[in-house]
Amino acid sequence: MKKKLFMRIMIVILGSAIMGLGIDLLVRAGFGLDPLSIFQSGLSNVFHISLGLASQLLMLSILLVLLFLDRSRIGIGTILNSVLVGAFVNWFAPYIQGDGQALFWLRMLAVSGGILFVGVGIGIYISACLGEAGIDALMVYFSEKFRLNIRKVRIILDIILTAAGFALGGRLGWATFVSMFVNGYIIQGTVGIADKILQRIT
Repeated sequence: MKKKLFMRIMIVILGSAIMGLGIDLLVRAGFGLDPLSIFQSGLSNVFHISLGLASQLLMLSILLVLLFLDRSRIGIGTILNSVLVGAFVNWFAPYIQGDGQALFWLRMLAVSGGILFVGVGIGIYISACLGEAGIDALMVYFSEKFRLNIRKVRIILDIILTAAGFALGGRLGWATFVSMFVNGYIIQGTVGIADKILQRIT
């Protein structure tokens, strides 16, 4: 039992790390952030804090909302992801070089990896079934409450986040819209694959 729990905690950490790396790649590419990150970027502009800290504060704020909506959604993974994604964003940032002036093909590679990593990271840590954090918890909550698949709910939430983030001065770009419409597919696909792998392992 302890071995399974340890494995699932490692999966949450892995997913959080991949998300943090993906966000930094999007920042360095300079083509716009994913919907959640653009909202966090807007918050960082308004409150003059780092993107990583804005991520942590937003996730913890949504955690408080979940206490009233559905406490069953909160678990170890909720706490870990809420703190770790922002920490990984700050940790990876100095190692990912670029200010939006790099070669075009390198920026395209970075934005493609960023979009993919953010979605895959979310799918991986959700598959650990230790609780979802922040917007992902709301995504799963609304998906189950209104009997909609994750992809559709994620698109709706991403549209709201993008509009609010842009209003706050977040970094909007064409990559934001691409991410908005592929995030749900990547997350749903990753969860399905990760679930099968976990069933075989455990």
